[in-house]
Amino acid sequence: MPSAVRVLFAAIVAVFLAAPAGAVPPTGSAGWTTDGWVSMSGELRSGPGKMYDIVGSVGVGVRVRVDRCVTKRWCQIHTDEVKGWLSLDNLSFGQKPDGLFAGPKFPTQRGDGVVCFFTGQGFSGESFCAKSGRVIPDLALVGLDNAISSVEINGAASATVCRDRGFRSYCEVVDVSKGRLDGLLTNGISSIRVY
Repeated sequence: MPSAVRVLFAAIVAVFLAAPAGAVPPTGSAGWTTDGWVSMSGELRSGPGKMYDIVGSVGVGVRVRVDRCVTKRWCQIHTDEVKGWLSLDNLSFGQKPDGLFAGPKFPTQRGDGVVCFFTGQGFSGESFCAKSGRVIPDLALVGLDNAISSVEINGAASATVCRDRGFRSYCEVVDVSKGRLDGLLTNGISSIRVY
């Protein structure tokens, strides 16, 4: 092996050895680096699952910082006092604990457009369209709970889509067509609001 290649290889190995074990950047959407609320008190774990040790707990209504979510069910959170992994079922993103949109306002585009929701990726499968002003707080009531995989925006419109009924848990604004929804939202939407 030429000496220049050995030096380069040694430099790369040194960089990896010097980096801390937790230096891997969080994955997921920008929603993972946001504020949230604890909607149900719960135990904090040392890792993403019930098999990990309990390292603390958080109570209902506590404001937390969501650092990242590495699975569809667990998020790493912290407050000034505690840090650990909490079940996603215990979190509410960007809202007050009562589920009302009184926290940070999502940027929405409003107009006379139409938003269409599809059960398949790539705008396929069963679909329904909604105009501005349509609110469905529980998609189970119309037989579409956890069934939406893609969203098409037509004209000046957008939609807030949330994982749980009543606009609780993780929410995102969809203001451009998405042939495949991000992470936690694919086949995971239970409430929608069209602007």
